[in-house]
Amino acid sequence: MNPLLKLSQDAFQRYVLEGGPAIAAEIAGPDAGYRDTRLGIYYNAYRLRLIDVLGSHYAKLEKYAGMPRFREIARDYVAAHPSSFRNVRWYGGGLPAFLREDARYSEEPVLADLASFEWALGLAFDAPDAPVLELQALNGLAPDQWATLRLIPHPSLDTLTVRWNVAAIWHAVEEDRPLPSAEAAPHAVAVAVWRRDHTTFFRSLPEDEALSLERVRAGCSFGEMCEVLAGAIGADASAPRAAACLQTWISDGWISDYERPAG
Repeated sequence: MNPLLKLSQDAFQRYVLEGGPAIAAEIAGPDAGYRDTRLGIYYNAYRLRLIDVLGSHYAKLEKYAGMPRFREIARDYVAAHPSSFRNVRWYGGGLPAFLREDARYSEEPVLADLASFEWALGLAFDAPDAPVLELQALNGLAPDQWATLRLIPHPSLDTLTVRWNVAAIWHAVEEDRPLPSAEAAPHAVAVAVWRRDHTTFFRSLPEDEALSLERVRAGCSFGEMCEVLAGAIGADASAPRAAACLQTWISDGWISDYERPAG
């Protein structure tokens, strides 16, 4: 590439990303105002495109907050977080943390929870394909093999913790119903999100199931999961509860496979 051309391209990129003034000297025109106007078209278009990207990733949040407020949120986020991604699909993952931490929005925590919820659903939809384990695949296991069994979660499965009624808000937006008021639960609630075929799903988790799933996703064995459950709900209840969780997870398509124990 011509070295002078590369210098011009780099200067133009710096202007679009950061407002760097070096490129202005290379813009033909009668005065500075004319040059600023021409360059401003690209400077502003880049930011407007990122705002549109955020709107596509957070359509439910946009509807809940209202277009003017959401555009304000998006402008503030773009200003604080220039894109570092070649693929805009991944731009905006930091919005939940931004809403949680920025003083302009942190006093309305339902915004951060809704953004976290919507981003998690988007990731579940885009997750890689993988097989789904069928329950009968476990029929041949000997009783002494269950303790060391390790379940392999489906790539689309994830969990998040929310405090606000974001599921009700999400459903209301999805079904074009009146939006409910934001309401906080007495304590944080774990929510599982996943994809089955081409549809994403979610449901809240009881504390014992959330604890069990956390252990499985951390790579613990089925036996270790049962030990954690025993500590939470008692030894007598842990085995049937673990079996019920496993059956539900497989039925819902949360498990792709298992590591076959030796022996």
